[in-house]
Amino acid sequence: MGFKDELKREIRNAMKDVKKEVQKTWRIDYKGHSVEIIHELKKECLIIDGATVDTNKRKSIFSYIIPYSKLSGTIDLEDGVKHTVSVKLGGYISFNCIITIDNVTVLDDALALDFLPWNHKEKIVPFIERQVQTHNKIVDDGLPDDEYVYDENHPPVAAGSSDHFVEDIPTPFFVKKLLKLFKRQLHHPTNKTRKATYEEIISDNIASYGEEFIERFKQAEWDESLVQQEAIWLLEHAAHREVVKFSITVLGCTNCEKYKELLFTLGMHEEFTLYVLFALKNGTREANDQIWRLAQSVHGWGKIAAVEKLEATTPEIKQWLLTKGCGNIIKNEYFVYMCAIKGDLPAALNPEMISKQLYDGVGLIIQTLLHEDVEHDIEDYIFEKAILYRFLDHARIHCQTLEDFYPLMKICKYINADEIWGERSNDCRRQQERNSIQKAIQPIINNPKWSQLAMDTLQQDIDVKALEVAHFYQLDIVPNLFKMLEKHPTNSEIYFSIMNTNHRQHIIDLCVFAENHLSLSSPSKEEEHCLRYIVQDLHEHAGVGLPLVQAALESDTELMQYQALSVLEEWTPSIWQQPSILAAIKNISTTTKDKVYRKLANQLLSKSLD
Repeated sequence: MGFKDELKREIRNAMKDVKKEVQKTWRIDYKGHSVEIIHELKKECLIIDGATVDTNKRKSIFSYIIPYSKLSGTIDLEDGVKHTVSVKLGGYISFNCIITIDNVTVLDDALALDFLPWNHKEKIVPFIERQVQTHNKIVDDGLPDDEYVYDENHPPVAAGSSDHFVEDIPTPFFVKKLLKLFKRQLHHPTNKTRKATYEEIISDNIASYGEEFIERFKQAEWDESLVQQEAIWLLEHAAHREVVKFSITVLGCTNCEKYKELLFTLGMHEEFTLYVLFALKNGTREANDQIWRLAQSVHGWGKIAAVEKLEATTPEIKQWLLTKGCGNIIKNEYFVYMCAIKGDLPAALNPEMISKQLYDGVGLIIQTLLHEDVEHDIEDYIFEKAILYRFLDHARIHCQTLEDFYPLMKICKYINADEIWGERSNDCRRQQERNSIQKAIQPIINNPKWSQLAMDTLQQDIDVKALEVAHFYQLDIVPNLFKMLEKHPTNSEIYFSIMNTNHRQHIIDLCVFAENHLSLSSPSKEEEHCLRYIVQDLHEHAGVGLPLVQAALESDTELMQYQALSVLEEWTPSIWQQPSILAAIKNISTTTKDKVYRKLANQLLSKSLD
């Protein structure tokens, strides 16, 4: 994101704070009548007996240069006299509300505008504690400060993920300044010093400066009781996630045994798991028990971090790593590899019989490790420990369903991939093991049961694994897919599967179906996914699905616009030189903020003039 966009974001967040700070309401009862004054950033109202009698609207915040505004109305006391109500709002130093009735002051209130960054916002720690107390888990990954963190340039991401990708180059002298402010807060804990520390914390991401901060903090050797007192104060008042992360980190630099349960509760939210793991490991006794407990309570980035810190000190932990520990909503080869290493996968496969639960867990580990982007050291581990061969031995007992068969199909595809094994033609030992695995797996693969199960499953409903098995056996499932599409016209998996055939007539039929069944002018999220799956693979099919390409060009999603532009780049201009499409391309060239998208749009416009 550019400097201008960042500046706009900061101004917008500042305006949200100002709006919350100045939003005030005063109410009084005068001789049985209700008088209410509501002050908002751009509007003030006088309400008498439930009816708005006067309003002052401000066009912009610059109108506050004139410090006072006035409202007026009347009250009917049924004595034949209209009693005048006058309101004066504003001030230079404090915000005053003065109400007079018939020139007699009935309310004179002055409020200090502190603009404390934690005021008028929901606090994060109680938000998490309520969820855990009610559900014994986190049911909402969102946080109260989401409105400050996410916008059109920062779409929401999975909890805890942003800290893994943040730029790890700290702002020069940032840590030195932050420590200076926190030291001042320790010795003079006032709103002024706390505000200064708080505002400095939220100006940067602790993920970028955390290591330097921890090192310098430990060197400072401050009074631990004062440090904990202010860290807890910040936690209790934190309305921004960076303050929570900072406070947890500070506690972790002390003996924080007495805060272990509080830390555990916060760690259940995956935005903070990484920081709680540091605090537990660095500041508490017997931390591994808590880390394992935490690892069992999280299911995304937090689980990845917890498994990395977890020590497999017992058979129970090793078993968990190979059965439940390896299952995660976010999968990557490194995470699963850690589970395999720490769980001692080869030893677990050694017995003549293993449990079905272990078979399922190992199957998940293997199919993840066989991903095309797998690192070489992971691949070496698989073969040096004969993991695939041992797994196949256990498959003779446990492989009963299509789900059980799925990892075997992955093994077969991998072991028969000539583009992979051609590079290892000189590795005799590896080639021998490949031959042994091929020989062991072929009788299972040749069993017609699996192709029939895939077809039977797809007769009932769409199933991703059944689709992949059907493709593996080269079954003609396109008629089934089109039947399913009639029942589920916005199921993107069906669109993906049909496009994956790369059969021109199937793709033509799919485009016609989409044109007739999707809302191209204002697609829902589900329809957008379907449209994207079609458009992204139309490069080789010139002229097919042109109305869908146009819909993608006219969408509000930049990725879809780019996919459509890249398709048109492959097609000859004579196919798409239509006024409506040219207008859509021109609109992208003048409105998109992305230089690559703008350049491509301008190239297409130039090509259309040739």
